Amino acid sequence: MNAKEISMQLEAHAAEVAAYLLPQGKKAGAEWKVGGISGEPGQSLSVRVGGAKRGVWKDFATDQGGDLLDLWGAVRACSVAEAMRQAAQYLGVSLTMPERPAKAYTRPKRQPDVAKPKAGARDWLLGRGLTEATLEAFKVGEQIRGGKTYAVFPYLRDGELVNAKSRNVADKHDMRQEAGAEPCLFGWHLIDPKERTVVLTEGEIDAMTLHQLGYAALSCNAGAGNHQWIESDWERLQRFSDILLAYDDDEAGRKGAQEVARRLGFERCRIATFPGHKDANEALQAGKDAEFFYEALRAAKPVDPAELQPLSDFTTLVKAMFWPAPGAEDDGSYPLSIGATTHDWLRFRRGEFTVWTGINGHGKSLALSQVALQTAHMGARWCIFSGEMQPAMQAKRMVKQASGMDRPSAPYIEAIGAWLGERVWVVATIGSAKLERLLEVFAYANRRYGCDQFVIDSLMMIDVPEDGPGAFSAQKKAVQLIADFAKRHGVHVHLVAHPRKGADESREPGKLDVAGSSKITDGADNVLSVWSAKNDPDATGYDPTTVDGRLRLTKQRNGEVQDRSIALWLHRGAQQFCDSPRRKTVRFVEFRQGAEA
Repeated sequence: MNAKEISMQLEAHAAEVAAYLLPQGKKAGAEWKVGGISGEPGQSLSVRVGGAKRGVWKDFATDQGGDLLDLWGAVRACSVAEAMRQAAQYLGVSLTMPERPAKAYTRPKRQPDVAKPKAGARDWLLGRGLTEATLEAFKVGEQIRGGKTYAVFPYLRDGELVNAKSRNVADKHDMRQEAGAEPCLFGWHLIDPKERTVVLTEGEIDAMTLHQLGYAALSCNAGAGNHQWIESDWERLQRFSDILLAYDDDEAGRKGAQEVARRLGFERCRIATFPGHKDANEALQAGKDAEFFYEALRAAKPVDPAELQPLSDFTTLVKAMFWPAPGAEDDGSYPLSIGATTHDWLRFRRGEFTVWTGINGHGKSLALSQVALQTAHMGARWCIFSGEMQPAMQAKRMVKQASGMDRPSAPYIEAIGAWLGERVWVVATIGSAKLERLLEVFAYANRRYGCDQFVIDSLMMIDVPEDGPGAFSAQKKAVQLIADFAKRHGVHVHLVAHPRKGADESREPGKLDVAGSSKITDGADNVLSVWSAKNDPDATGYDPTTVDGRLRLTKQRNGEVQDRSIALWLHRGAQQFCDSPRRKTVRFVEFRQGAEA
């Protein structure tokens, strides 16, 4: 929960909050009046507890003001982060999600050959309109390597050097960061703990420019397309209720700003541009004054809802569907892949959800786990809820599948664990889960960690009745919530749903066999069925070339192929489905030393 969300909840109880913080005050119409922050006699401080401006306060004696979270911080003389913690406790709400163990990063040391900027870096930065005071505030250094001059930008946070970036003053393409350092924002050491508004820029010099003009500004560490810093600085960013995204005014910058706004929250982000100039520093070099920057940031516009677009915006995408350009940027979807074969006739697209069905014990969860690994290898990030399987057992199965063997060595398991740690998260809830809470956790995983593929295994493990009065209506609502989540967040959801019991297990179940309301498959974009032939390798007359099972597509709303099946052969040791009777497995994590056990 971020500062803006807490502030809105405080606003809903404005009268109670005002009386709680300033008990010496008195109500006068739609206002709570008191002499000042300390509660002294008088009426110079006014808190609106009703009407259109409910939650707004102003101390006319000191010219302080803001919303109720600002008031909380002022009365308690604390930072925004501490005010958020106290206010959340007062409201009885949870401020954060449970944390996973912190990642280990290398903490760089200031190199002995990095000195205070002299002629090279100093003249270059001063030539871009920055001042000596700004260089000193950001503790910029200079380094000479191979006869080339580099400006060194230290990433300082909480009194510690977290990262460092160097740039050749003569070649903007010659830059590097410290290997293994934490991806984070530049400029934290200059942000006031009570600040509620911040400007995020694409480059360090833009952040320095805005700081020089009196604005709290931070810069991302690796350009407009890299958002790893969101994960690292997530909690620190929660205290800002107004985030201005002043990225470069080009295609990459606009796209990057949209993605940052989506992940940090559209409700607290605005897009800022500097008319006639690509970025803040270019405007400064052009001689623009303080009024120009004030007007540019004041005019920052809220991010339009992604749902509201003219149809003409999609012409380029439609054209690419007919005439895809070689090497063109993909649409964020992933093809179905089994073994070494990719089946491009089915893609797991953003904004859609797939129902997986199959008779109990026929391998639908096993197949889905393998698909997760195959697409994770392509760049997907997964968040999986399985109320039927302990996380450790789930991890064991994925380790087998990722290695392509029955018993990988201990070092190999460690390597696979590290690989999975960057690509797969689990909701460690055993037993039934509440769907609304599950989707909250999914949304958090999407916004913080960039997860774009989600699994609910299975429908019977969430708080949706299987039968009885109102069961079908509840199932329909659940499907609507899942479909809405996928569309709003631009992700793909995989829902496991069991079929009705048949006379025997010899027939492959189809979409009409899914138990419960027909709305489950009506609302799905894709329906996949997994069926096992139940071949026993130890049985007399067993033929290893006989197919072990099939994966069948029985519905695809947005694809040209509507019905197709894939023959499956199971490598039982590796728990992998293969695409031929040879049962040759795929390794998703290469590991040479000690791989074989």
